[in-house]
Amino acid sequence: MQAQASGLQVSVHGHPNADTLLLWHPAIQTDPDGVAALASRIAGRSNVRVVLPVWAAATAAQDLLRSVRYARESSVHRPDGLSVVGYADAGIAALSLAQNQRRLGIGLVRATCVDGRPGLGDPISGQLLGDPASAPVETAIDVIEGSDEAAASWARATVEAWRGAGWDANLVPNDQFTWRVSPSQ
Repeated sequence: MQAQASGLQVSVHGHPNADTLLLWHPAIQTDPDGVAALASRIAGRSNVRVVLPVWAAATAAQDLLRSVRYARESSVHRPDGLSVVGYADAGIAALSLAQNQRRLGIGLVRATCVDGRPGLGDPISGQLLGDPASAPVETAIDVIEGSDEAAASWARATVEAWRGAGWDANLVPNDQFTWRVSPSQ
């Protein structure tokens, strides 16, 4: 299903009454069919409603925040029951969203960072991810361990920093994470 959300094109996968997962994948710009197939797989296997926005690097801040608004407003469940999964710099944005959710007036159930690595900035703020403040909310944080040593080390350090600040943070081994556009990723 395709929809328009305040100038933002989104596709919605899964049953409309399921819990909502917002999927931010940068490959939506280069492989929209592959990312849509991933969203459908996630919806089918995880029994969630996946909201997949089409966002561009040049307008990422506005597009990603508009997608949060759309996912919350279009959900049949409580608006703060949202989970967000982001890949690469969008994964950094997912962690930043978790850090800043109270300031933004939203709530998240879970934020997941996939393919994070040192030096990636948050496309919403335009800055590197800062150290997490103490957890004012009960949002679970998942960081997928990277496939090379630099990314894996970053993931371990990131999870430890979030745990140290009181967050429910988990390191997910890369070989156990199956939400990839293609199995070879």
